[in-house]
Amino acid sequence: MIRNNLPKFILLLFACSATFIVPGCSSTSKINSEAPAATAVAVPAYQPKLSSITIPVSIPIAAIEDKLNQEFKGILYKDDNLEGDNVAVTVSKLGRMSMRAEKDKVYFSVPLRIYAKGRWKWDPCKLCPAIDKTEDTNFDMVIKTESKIGLTEDYAVKTTTSGDFEWGDTKPVLQLGPLKIGLARFVEPTMREQMAILTKQLDKDLQSRLNMRQYVVEAWQQVQQPLKLNDAYNAWLTIVPKDVRIAPLFASNGNLNTRIGITSYISVDTDGKPNVKVNRNLPKLVLDNRLTDAIQIGLTATIPYAHASKLLQEQVANQTYKFDGGKSEVRVNNAAITPGGEQLVLMLDVNGKTKAGLFTKKIVGKVYLRGTPYYDAQTASIKVRDVDYDLDTKDRLLSTASWLAKNKFKDMIQSQVSIPVQSQLTEAHTMLQNMLNTSGRVHESVMLRGNIKEITPENIYLTPTGIKAVVNAKGNLTATVDKL
Repeated sequence: MIRNNLPKFILLLFACSATFIVPGCSSTSKINSEAPAATAVAVPAYQPKLSSITIPVSIPIAAIEDKLNQEFKGILYKDDNLEGDNVAVTVSKLGRMSMRAEKDKVYFSVPLRIYAKGRWKWDPCKLCPAIDKTEDTNFDMVIKTESKIGLTEDYAVKTTTSGDFEWGDTKPVLQLGPLKIGLARFVEPTMREQMAILTKQLDKDLQSRLNMRQYVVEAWQQVQQPLKLNDAYNAWLTIVPKDVRIAPLFASNGNLNTRIGITSYISVDTDGKPNVKVNRNLPKLVLDNRLTDAIQIGLTATIPYAHASKLLQEQVANQTYKFDGGKSEVRVNNAAITPGGEQLVLMLDVNGKTKAGLFTKKIVGKVYLRGTPYYDAQTASIKVRDVDYDLDTKDRLLSTASWLAKNKFKDMIQSQVSIPVQSQLTEAHTMLQNMLNTSGRVHESVMLRGNIKEITPENIYLTPTGIKAVVNAKGNLTATVDKL
């Protein structure tokens, strides 16, 4: 019996002695995980946050005055019939009209040249020949008017004007032979009768020549054209207006002021010139005296997946992660990022090992993790949370390397993934601010000036080509109408 068991005993002895020579038995498993499809979920196209932009608009009184002096000229009133009152009068604009404004009223001073013709007719007796003689003269007067000004829902200027007139240093006199006739008593009643007609005519001229709707329509359409901010980054500013509100007009410091509130979508991105369909339908104007000066502009930073993969490689590739008190370790050889629906897929090419008693288990291959991207305001970077193994990877790990599926490796990777976008957002911020500082003309008559004060995060979008981070820039914006 002893002899029959001797070979088994020798084999057992050899196996036991091997435990003192070799650390233990080992096996290697290859992970054959299938890569998830690299697809971005079909989400609606990015829309910036709807922003109620209030633009303080300042129109210099001098610019309106120049415009009126160019347009408002010629004969204002003419009566060349001598019958009845023996006086014919022609009233023409003389010299430059002056204009000033206080609160919601505008005051005009219009210098006039008066041409008057008077007839002197005398019948000394029935048989004597009648004496009929006419003489003419020129004299000046100044019409003083007061107009209350506003706007209608159709963007038309509405004025209500009243006025009076005053003579110059000398009143008009007509010399008829030996007679010197003062014409003031003849002209004044006629002029006072005509003041209502003249002020209505002035209202008509003001409203027709101050065609605010024309400028608003042009600005409404022009502002929708994308404005290039930077050639190197192919960055564009886009404004999509929705409605228009306006505060009552008021005058101060030589300007006619109001606030125009435009509800718009405003964005800056680096994806090239956007395709914009211009909305030519100008909405009705809404009067609103509770407007503020705040704006919000959506800034975007797009990180191509190739660049994101490069950053991930720099962060995790060629690193060895140890856990379970040093019993287990995984080395990452390569890494890449692709889209996976609403999540990011992290591909890690790894080799690792773990010890269990006398045995060492090894793995090689690719594992795939999924995580939800978010914008971290403190670091101005895109990070991932809720990282877990892709289902196919998890199934294969549970059958070949359950020790890797159950440890904290995925948490270690989650803590390291960080895609900085501070430089891109700073560049977009700088480009926008430079545009507002230097060349913010959105219309030949309208100049924009503004200041961006703070940036706050909004959302992360995954596109087929890259990760788009969206933040809101808050500040103020002013518009000056410097040409009419």
